[in-house]
Amino acid sequence: MRLGYEIEADWVLLRTCNFRCGYCAILPEDLGGKISVYASPREWLEAFNATGKSWLLHITGGEPSIYPDFVELCEHLTRNHYLSINTNFSNPSLDNLCENVDAARVHFINAALHYEERVKTSVDMFVRRALKFNERNFNLLISSVMTPAVARIFGELQAAFEAHGLFVIPKVMRGWYAGKLYPDSYTRSEKTLIRGHVDRARQRYAAVLARMAEPPTINMFRDERFLRGIPDYRGSLCASGSKFVEIEPNGDVFRCGSGQMLGNVLKKSIRLLSHAQRCDTSYCPYFCEKYTSPPFAIAQARPKSHSRTYSIAGLVRRTISK
Repeated sequence: MRLGYEIEADWVLLRTCNFRCGYCAILPEDLGGKISVYASPREWLEAFNATGKSWLLHITGGEPSIYPDFVELCEHLTRNHYLSINTNFSNPSLDNLCENVDAARVHFINAALHYEERVKTSVDMFVRRALKFNERNFNLLISSVMTPAVARIFGELQAAFEAHGLFVIPKVMRGWYAGKLYPDSYTRSEKTLIRGHVDRARQRYAAVLARMAEPPTINMFRDERFLRGIPDYRGSLCASGSKFVEIEPNGDVFRCGSGQMLGNVLKKSIRLLSHAQRCDTSYCPYFCEKYTSPPFAIAQARPKSHSRTYSIAGLVRRTISK
């Protein structure tokens, strides 16, 4: 697949979710909030078309598959643009998406297992859905956030998925969980386990990665680098605002988590930056690594205090669900 996009967006379609993961940074009242629909699928398509650019839209949440007319929205957007999707893979709308959306226009789908929530519903359904997406040639990545509880049973979990020809990519936790700060709080054995399974994931997903024109922006195949600490990108030249933006549910466009507003896509008022600027905040390390210049070179591991500078707007919007 060759991707012809000019700008990428981390589009928080909604913050509502049907899961309640202990490591989620979204406030409980937002997770249980009413879904607001600000435009029809056709209006969203017209709004992105009006920018005159081809987009790679990373649709995330909350849980995007519970959004009203989600499949129709994806059908419309993939006419002229590309998608990547972050989902807990729980909603039946995904079966319709699999059947009705062109896989060649979807760069990847991150199907997040969220095991401790998933066992309350159906792991078997997750597996059946994954097999269906693979049959239709979607670039499907199956991931699991590595809580200590998941790490203890990860070998057994991996074996169960491998029996179906599937492989779970371990995803390093970032932030506070059960009173401890991660990734700092991983034990040596947990780090060894994560490194081993990430290395195997690169091998098992080799055919999928070869089919993709570029690595997935949510590049969990390099997650072992976070075990040394989450980089601090402040001071690095970053193309956010010119080649990458964050979009809110109502269409508001921000440079990233800095709070620098660049207009509203639905109001057709976007004013992108003309060049890279120095990073002055933190957003998501996957996007930060992709758009810092040169990538990975300037950022240093954050010290043990993990001190950060956030704008209030950035804090309100930020999630670790990606």
